[in-house]
Amino acid sequence: MKKFITFIVAAFCLASSMSAQGSYYYYHGAKMPLSEDAATELNVSASGLIPEQCTIGDRPVCYPIVDIGFTFDGSISITENSTATVFSDGHPVATGVLSCSNYVGKKRIQGTAVITFESPLLLPKGKTYHLVVPEGVIYREGKPDITNEKLEVEFSVPSTLGQATPTVEEGSVVERKDRIGFFFGFETAPVDGAKAILLREGVPVREYDCDVSWDWNLGYAGINFGENINFENGVRYSIQLPAGSTSALYRTDIVNEEAIVNFIGGYTEPMKPIQYTWCSLFDNHPTDVLGEVKFYYDRPIALSANPIIKLNIENENLTVKEVVPTISEENGDWVLAADFENIPLIPEKGYTIIIPEGTIVSKEGDVVVNQRNVMEIGSSSGIVEIENREVSINSSNGVISIGQIFKGCNIKLFSLDGTMIYNTKTSEGNVSISVPTFGVYILSINGKTYKIAVK
Repeated sequence: MKKFITFIVAAFCLASSMSAQGSYYYYHGAKMPLSEDAATELNVSASGLIPEQCTIGDRPVCYPIVDIGFTFDGSISITENSTATVFSDGHPVATGVLSCSNYVGKKRIQGTAVITFESPLLLPKGKTYHLVVPEGVIYREGKPDITNEKLEVEFSVPSTLGQATPTVEEGSVVERKDRIGFFFGFETAPVDGAKAILLREGVPVREYDCDVSWDWNLGYAGINFGENINFENGVRYSIQLPAGSTSALYRTDIVNEEAIVNFIGGYTEPMKPIQYTWCSLFDNHPTDVLGEVKFYYDRPIALSANPIIKLNIENENLTVKEVVPTISEENGDWVLAADFENIPLIPEKGYTIIIPEGTIVSKEGDVVVNQRNVMEIGSSSGIVEIENREVSINSSNGVISIGQIFKGCNIKLFSLDGTMIYNTKTSEGNVSISVPTFGVYILSINGKTYKIAVK
């Protein structure tokens, strides 16, 4: 029964996945392919015992080798105490014991010779090996004079999983997908903690647990988005699978090399941009130092892979401090916080806080990032909200009206995302500013700042 089970397992592997087109054996000193056609042709004129196929050698070996089988047309027997040897660089590395079984079918009998090793062979990767079966150890059952010539099969253990074939074409336009990844020519297994990376315009914006699956002689590793997500029209995206993200199913030491595929978004409908709704500087006014600054969002956000927020000196294009922000939740809002650690603010200098494009990304669903945001905080007096005692300010029907302006006043108007809407030095008199939409704006008059609600 044990021999029968061994044969069934070997025959199943043979029928399902092994073609033996890359295997060969020696016949009268000549190297011959172990293919069915070659075996059939040789059987016409040869008196020796010629195998039809071998269960190893047609593709790289990414698993511990328990046994190796040869199949023959007709029943066979094995010479007692026969062995076969695996060589590497001409040196023996393992020896297996030969046994056989014969399956009687409706049309013919198929014999299988199996080399079984004492323990599974976990051969070093990145090398080529030779299996050698000595001459005369396998013979036709009942006809001991019909035996095998020396059989030699070459096979290799790869150093990596080899070529990764992406599921989307390089440089193609992709409108939406629920998963993107790479196929491998071997069954694959997950690696603990492995991540796959989504990049937008070359900037890593999301990391996902590496999604790994396999089918017969086929492996897959990549990103499962959990739903169909849209890729913004004209934007360049990439999926990166870092080296070591997945391994061979039965050899954890054989892993993938880095793989990347680039494509262009094709979703043409408008996508809601990420924009903060409030900033802590509107309420907490810096004086001579700048501490923690918070930006509030009304949707779930996450940091990109390389987030940074800058403090620049205005008009000098000089960065005086860079900080890595954090994200938290407060009363239903998502908060982006940057701690500038009470950095001193030089008197008479103007400063800007810059959130570069792609610093944050939508946490769920479609891949949307923030545009470049610039927040002006003025001189060392900072953003100050005080009751205006020198000018009159009113807003109505989308227009901000400013009265009692002195000549040379510097007037600036910003949206909450830091976009400058109006900037001028005035003559004496009144100023009217039309705003693009209703909402809250920041009005700066000679460095003094006001929150204006326009309805």
